[in-house]
Amino acid sequence: MSTKLLSNGTVLVDEDLRKQAEALVAEAHDRSLSGLFVSLDDGQQIKVSADLGRFFVGVLERLAHGPVSVMTLPDELTTTTAAEMLGISRPTLMKLIAAGEIASTKVGSHTRLATKDVLECKKIRDQRRAASFEMLRATDDGVGDLGDIPSGA
Repeated sequence: MSTKLLSNGTVLVDEDLRKQAEALVAEAHDRSLSGLFVSLDDGQQIKVSADLGRFFVGVLERLAHGPVSVMTLPDELTTTTAAEMLGISRPTLMKLIAAGEIASTKVGSHTRLATKDVLECKKIRDQRRAASFEMLRATDDGVGDLGDIPSGA
């Protein structure tokens, strides 16, 4: 059987294919993906983007350990899902919404966020975090060895 596509979009994978995924993950071990190609029946090879390659590897890693679910992001997210994507708590997300830092809509009594807004917020937060880290690292480089500071100073 290998795989079977059900009408609802679910892909069933048999034990043999799961074991192949497990073997590939074990062989790759902790090395990083440097490239991925798809070979077609006419001999042509198509280079897979780095992002899509990491996606495939992630699916294979999870498949090697058991069931895996893959879904696309909906247009709107719950506050719980959005907070998880941003790496913050739900109460912190609600504070960002109240401060107007991220747009939201109300559906009845529930708050929803547009996926594109959450992804943009994540991008901005990641850029700020990286810039802050670089500033901290530059400051640390300028300070020298902190081991030279006498205790009690």
